[in-house]
Amino acid sequence: MTSYNLSRRNLLRLGAAAAGAAAVTSCSRGLGGSSSGGGSDSTLEFMFWGEGDQNKKLIAALDLYQKSEGASKVNPQYSGFSGYYDKLATRVAGGNPPDVFQIHLPYLMEYVKRGAVHPLDEYKGDLGLESMPEYVATTIKADGKYYFALLGAATQPAIIVNTTKLKGLGLAAPGADWTLDQYKATMAEVWGKSGHKLAGTADLGGNPIALESFLRGRGKALFGDGSSLGFAEDDLAAWLQLWQDLRGNGSAVQMAVTAAASGFQNDPVTVGKAAYTGTATSRGLPSMQSLTKDTLSLGTFPSGGPGAQPGTNIIPAGWFAISPKSKNIEGAVSMLKFLTSSPDAAAAMGLARGVPIPEDIRGSVATSATGLNKLVLDNYALVASKGPAALQMYPPGASKLLQTSLPNVNQVVGFGKSTVAQAVTKFFTDAQAALK
Repeated sequence: MTSYNLSRRNLLRLGAAAAGAAAVTSCSRGLGGSSSGGGSDSTLEFMFWGEGDQNKKLIAALDLYQKSEGASKVNPQYSGFSGYYDKLATRVAGGNPPDVFQIHLPYLMEYVKRGAVHPLDEYKGDLGLESMPEYVATTIKADGKYYFALLGAATQPAIIVNTTKLKGLGLAAPGADWTLDQYKATMAEVWGKSGHKLAGTADLGGNPIALESFLRGRGKALFGDGSSLGFAEDDLAAWLQLWQDLRGNGSAVQMAVTAAASGFQNDPVTVGKAAYTGTATSRGLPSMQSLTKDTLSLGTFPSGGPGAQPGTNIIPAGWFAISPKSKNIEGAVSMLKFLTSSPDAAAAMGLARGVPIPEDIRGSVATSATGLNKLVLDNYALVASKGPAALQMYPPGASKLLQTSLPNVNQVVGFGKSTVAQAVTKFFTDAQAALK
């Protein structure tokens, strides 16, 4: 049976064996980084979210971990994305955080600045942090220290295509290098060919990941240096107007549909109201496919045109952090080490938590990949071949701005309660308050 105890702990145990059992206990407690001891007998509370079968597959990997030598017991606490951060914030603020928790890009710096994340420099070898590709490595460090472990990566944003619907209309999915103008024409074609019964796309106007890709195509970024936006008011106006135009001509679903679309189960593609949608990452494809009998495929986000950066990038599929309040930090690292480097864990999770980042693990998964998994891996390889852009670490305050303010301004425009110009002014006012 393979052991996923920490390499340093194993060395300490070897040295302690010569000094006696009492020394073993002392060294193990010190390495754990907790004043209250902890150790492998302390149950780890692991909090995460997922859609479709993502949670089920992660739990299967956790079951395997708990059967490995020296493993800690794990109490998984999981849900869908909706409401996850409210629950996590409540627990952190109340001084009762989970030992390990999932987090994503808009919240990384906020939790580091709160002191809610334990530094991982001591365990960077165990977690493979120094060998991460540069385009994702920029988001696992803050202020010169490692803070986050990665289970996998994915292409972002992912365009999900209902090929069954397209085939019924006599249409084919576009190629990988389509432009924004071609995207708009394609969505209008779906609406027209369907006799105005099927929208081309879900509304992505309130999606910060889609906005970031749009900005990248214009040579801009979401954020500049420090706590400032990296784009101007006319950039946001162009984005909001794009989606207002698409809604106006039937190419995108109406705002009432978008407002009700919480989670994959209510996505316009899943419920048959659109032929295309966008998910945060490509790992959403298998989960969304599990919710519909139609055949789905995977595409790329359109670029800004010749010479522009590709619309789709590579991003971690999820970041995982350890609380400094954990009584079993070394057990938490041991669990994350298993999830990130064990072929058995990779086999159990498939691509539900992203494409494995270590090349050997990714290669072992690729050899047996078929169907949707092969689509995801091929899409990942395609985007990787184009030279992914290095990711930004978002400043504190970004989460509220991107998760609340952006969807809100897109929504008020879509419901006709605000002009684009008024919505842009509101967003930039919100940004001044949020990014301090």
